[in-house]
Amino acid sequence: MRRALRGEPTDRPALAYLFLGGAHHVLPRVGRRMIEAYGDPHLMAATQAAAAELFGHDSAMQPWGCLTVEAEAFGCRIERPDDYYPQIVERPLAEEPNLAKLRDPDPSSSGRMPLVLDALTRLRERSGDDLFIMAMVVSPFLVAAEVRGMTALLTDFISDPPFTEALFDRVTEGTERYLQAILRTGACDAVLFENAGACRELMGPHHLARYVLPHHQRLLAAARLAAPDVLLIEHNCSETPYFEEILELDIDAVSFAYGDVRAIRAEHNWDCRTAHTSINACLDRFCLRPRDSGRPKAWIGNVDHTKVLLRASPGEVFREARACIESAQSANFVLSTGCEIPFKAPLENIQALARAVRAGC
Repeated sequence: MRRALRGEPTDRPALAYLFLGGAHHVLPRVGRRMIEAYGDPHLMAATQAAAAELFGHDSAMQPWGCLTVEAEAFGCRIERPDDYYPQIVERPLAEEPNLAKLRDPDPSSSGRMPLVLDALTRLRERSGDDLFIMAMVVSPFLVAAEVRGMTALLTDFISDPPFTEALFDRVTEGTERYLQAILRTGACDAVLFENAGACRELMGPHHLARYVLPHHQRLLAAARLAAPDVLLIEHNCSETPYFEEILELDIDAVSFAYGDVRAIRAEHNWDCRTAHTSINACLDRFCLRPRDSGRPKAWIGNVDHTKVLLRASPGEVFREARACIESAQSANFVLSTGCEIPFKAPLENIQALARAVRAGC
């Protein structure tokens, strides 16, 4: 997978696994429910290894699809359902913008941060070089939204810029400590930054430029300096990502669900959002065309993870995946889904992705 992301020759397309897709097929393999597996570093590693064996992916991830590890370390209270990811039930800044209520995370002891560090190490020990291992880090914007609440934070953008700046500084400092601890394990091949908040549904370009990008760039720069060989991946599965701004970041790859819908429509007269969410309709994937200028970025995507994986036939999933591969042409490309595969997606549909990357090999 590293070779594919670097644009180097490979014997077949690579296949990436996001979070804990298809969990209802994976968890029985380790004989545990979510609440048990997601509390033990050995089981967290074993579950990802089991997913790779069952589905045929080339990568694994720690933590899984939980976006609350950082938020809990800052003081959010969580509850852990039996069969789903931990959920936030109390936010330290929900009632008032008082930074004194935030904790300062220590990756060695705060919340589940040490659990993730241990699970990363165990996954590397278990898989050796057989799997490309990604560590997931949540962007400062999403951490700020978790500790404050999304609506309150977006209101703060307008009503209280000084507080917003101070909040972003604080969560970036704590998240950077966690990121540095992840990199010190030496266990990951890449860091995947979850940054779906960088989208037009939530903010205008001026707020993106003022609050979101500078703090996110700080994390990217810290990672690049601390571990130059670790690849940096931006994950944004929103329907209207700020694609051009994302592509200007110092990253190696973009994991995405949709392209720049407006630009594609203007240039190619193609409604990729409508076509992409119709089973097997999006055969002209203009979003996978290589850029004309700038440092090449690899694409990771973008089989529809809801309607296609959940509702189509295995043959239709195979055809959709092959359309992605063939549309990528000369781009640096890794096949994946736009985001996490639904827990209850049919097993045969998930395995059709592996058949697609191995077709003709």
